[in-house]
Amino acid sequence: MRGNIDCKQFQVLGSNLQIVIDGFGSFTLIASKVLLEENLGSAEKSGHVKFEPGGWYPLERWLNTLERIEKEFGAALLFQSGMTTPKHAVFPPAVTDIHSALKCIDVAYHMNHALRGEAMFNPGTGQMREGIGHYQYAHVPTRNEITLKSNTPYPCDFDRGIITAMAQRFQPNALLTHDARTCRKHGGESCAYRVTWRA
Repeated sequence: MRGNIDCKQFQVLGSNLQIVIDGFGSFTLIASKVLLEENLGSAEKSGHVKFEPGGWYPLERWLNTLERIEKEFGAALLFQSGMTTPKHAVFPPAVTDIHSALKCIDVAYHMNHALRGEAMFNPGTGQMREGIGHYQYAHVPTRNEITLKSNTPYPCDFDRGIITAMAQRFQPNALLTHDARTCRKHGGESCAYRVTWRA
């Protein structure tokens, strides 16, 4: 259990495993070693990990991998891995500005996760399945300010990376602040991320 979420019944899309490899930069063998030790993917002769981008992998093992990275290599590497997420995760096509980019994180999150092998968001029907938490979007009217609240099982530094990358794709000067008072690291049920930018 992570928070109120029983992760054993959920899976993550294989293309997401590349996030960790990219986060390690030129140290891809180290990233491969961590993934293989968590039984994600299989080993090639070179020692690199091989996985199916369109396959489903156990979410619990994936979260164990991220927690290991934070513990063994630091939160900065976890943040950097999160920053690479938009390059590999599946996102809806209608992303045109910072608002649609941050709104779509929740949909993309569910598209990249499955319950017993079935994706948790169906783009054809718009149906979203529950069980793994959400990224809740709120815009402050008349201000260049958005708040995202996450109650997912993902580490908050990884979330910071994802949100920062998505915001800066459309507003390069976007800044993110994290409200530590309600942080999941300190026993909170969710994390709040405030994104601001200059027009």
